[in-house]
Amino acid sequence: MTIVAMRAFDRAEARDQRTLVERISSAIQGDILEGRLCPGDRLEEPVLSRKYAVSRTPIREALRQLASTRLVEIRPRAGAVVASPTAGEIIDLFELVAELEGVAARLATERLDRSDLAAIEEAHAICQKAARGDDDAAYYRVNGDFHLAIHKAAKNVVLRKELQALDTRLSPYRRFITFRAGRTQTALKEHDQILRALQKRDSSLAQAAMSDHVRILGEDAVALVRGLRVG
Repeated sequence: MTIVAMRAFDRAEARDQRTLVERISSAIQGDILEGRLCPGDRLEEPVLSRKYAVSRTPIREALRQLASTRLVEIRPRAGAVVASPTAGEIIDLFELVAELEGVAARLATERLDRSDLAAIEEAHAICQKAARGDDDAAYYRVNGDFHLAIHKAAKNVVLRKELQALDTRLSPYRRFITFRAGRTQTALKEHDQILRALQKRDSSLAQAAMSDHVRILGEDAVALVRGLRVG
């Protein structure tokens, strides 16, 4: 094999390794975001190696990638675990997301065009329909689509990326709040308020309605602390 051919082979092998790591990372992330892995659960390399039928090297790299997103914590002498922030940290994160979501709603109100508004209205209608069904995963997904449609209408790439990163960190806890008894119908009413503000081009109202919708207070915060394994 020539030097050129060997280098090409090495590059292809490196690409395959990166693809494998990304697939494993995506699978573990999905288990965390969808609640199959809970805060504090251990992520043991030998167990994951058997599950995905790979060596421990790509498992270790996948866990490092997830640690960079703060979904996973690498603890000295304890190994990798699903991130388990304190209750105070979670509430602080919700507070931050609420403010950023409010900014996104305000910018969307100021910048949206007909196609943006149509996409938001369609996402809202789909969300309402999903809420009448019995598929919790589908409802959670389309609920996120409503927010995403507003993020896109804001037309701020940096803001959208920050919201995406924070949403990933908060997803296990957002799911808990979303499926609290009676929360779905309340959330749909809040979506109505946000949509009406967007339709009226009332940026201040849209921002306030969205921030209030996302921020957790009172009973939701107490239930979160009691119901999840957080510090």
